[in-house]
Amino acid sequence: MNFTQHALDKLERYGIDPERILEASKDALHNLHDTQEKSQIKIINYRGVLLALVIDPESQNLVTVYRTDDRTIENRRKGGRWT
Repeated sequence: MNFTQHALDKLERYGIDPERILEASKDALHNLHDTQEKSQIKIINYRGVLLALVIDPESQNLVTVYRTDDRTIENRRKGGRWT
């Protein structure tokens, strides 16, 4: 997995080493598909915080990272956005 500059900027903002994301992504809690953005979503637990990794399915680049929670994950699954 490669990182876009935007993803690197977000990781820096969160104080997370990109290598740690690579390790954590191997044990994702959820591997989902975003039906609106046509991207792959991996949900990981990093030091007790749920993070959504947004990955371009063609290039396998990590596009962005953001914090999420169980409620948001469930709502997006129920609404059909994440499958």
